[in-house]
Amino acid sequence: MNLLEEKRTLMKLLIELMHERKAVASLYEAVEKRLNRIEEIENTISEGHALSQTTIIPKKEIDYTKFKDQKIKLSSIPYDIISKDICYILKSSGIPMNASQIYSVVTKNLHFNLGYKNLVSNILPRMVEDNNLPVEKVYRGFWQYRHTEKVT
Repeated sequence: MNLLEEKRTLMKLLIELMHERKAVASLYEAVEKRLNRIEEIENTISEGHALSQTTIIPKKEIDYTKFKDQKIKLSSIPYDIISKDICYILKSSGIPMNASQIYSVVTKNLHFNLGYKNLVSNILPRMVEDNNLPVEKVYRGFWQYRHTEKVT
C-alpha cells in the first residue's frame, strides 16, 4: 500500500468516525432529554402528593361549611325574585297548581334552595295578599294566575 491509498483510507475512517460521533451525540441528547422529562414528572407527582397531604380537611369541618352554605342560601332569596318566578310558573302552566307542584318546579327547574314549609306558610300567602302580583288562591292548597279581564 502506498502512502496515498493509506491516506485515503484514513480519511474515510475519520469521516465514518465523525458520522458515528454525530449519531452517538444525538442519541446522548435524546436520552438526556428523556431523563430530564422523567425527573420533571417525578417532581410534579411528589409535589401533588405533598399538596394532597397538606389539604386534608376533617369531615366535621366540611359538614359544617355545607350546613352554613345551605343556611345562607335559604335566607338569601329575596321575596321579590321568588314571587315573580312563581307568578311566571303559574301563568305558563295555565291551570291551578298545588303547593307541591309549585315547590318541585321552583327547586328543580329554577334551582332555588327553598323550604316547602316556608313556601306554603309564608311566600304563597304573601303573594295572594300582594296587589302587584296577579296570583289568587283558588281552593285549599291550589293557586293560580289571575287573568285580568278587559272591559270594553
